[in-house]
Amino acid sequence: MKKTLIALALLLPAMAVAQEKYPNDDLDIAAKGDAYTNADVRKLAPLPVTGAAVALAPMPVVTADRATLALAARRDEMLLDLDMMNAEIGYWEDVIAAAQSGVGGINDYPRFGHDTAEARGSINRLRRHIFLAEENLSRLR
Repeated sequence: MKKTLIALALLLPAMAVAQEKYPNDDLDIAAKGDAYTNADVRKLAPLPVTGAAVALAPMPVVTADRATLALAARRDEMLLDLDMMNAEIGYWEDVIAAAQSGVGGINDYPRFGHDTAEARGSINRLRRHIFLAEENLSRLR
């Protein structure tokens, strides 16, 4: 009860100040010479309005030819292959990290030499494939 009264005594002045209403009189201090008033807007000439919608020319439809579609499909396939190879490199790096930590290898028991040798060989093979795929992709672009 005592804590509630103390908290109320501390918060009551803050609540009283927070509910004060501030007038807009302070906004008249800054002069806005370029601002329009309602009277200025009424003095402007009305805008011209057409009676019906203007007919627009139809948009030209551009269709890609088969060669362009084939190149785009091949590029997308190569990008997907690159993503898959990078993901596989991540897997083999995790295998190396697990083997070095002693937690476990591929079959949940530590095989430091075998797992790291297999993983490093796979990583090197994948990096060569990635290099070749990026070269082919740069030629395709």
